Amino acid sequence: MLLLALCVAAVIPGLITGWLIHRRHGWQLAALAAAGVTLAMPFLLLSAFVVFPPLGFALGAASALAALSAFDDGRIWTGVALAGAAGVAFSCAGWAAW
Repeated sequence: MLLLALCVAAVIPGLITGWLIHRRHGWQLAALAAAGVTLAMPFLLLSAFVVFPPLGFALGAASALAALSAFDDGRIWTGVALAGAAGVAFSCAGWAAW
């Protein structure tokens, strides 16, 4: 569920941007702008983790708990993806494992 929420949160700003630009400038420019906004969202999220570490710790803990739940349910690939997201969030927040 958390992974789905992150995917939706990354796609919605691109869709809104594309819709707003298409009304004035056409579909070609709208598609490029929507793709640019959608591709920039992960970098914006990682920058937010670096600037505000408690956000990284909170999302890392939530991702780690969701990964454990996914592993318990037998969804291995979902658990691996969520564990990777937790690792990235913790590392961007400044928590080194060594």
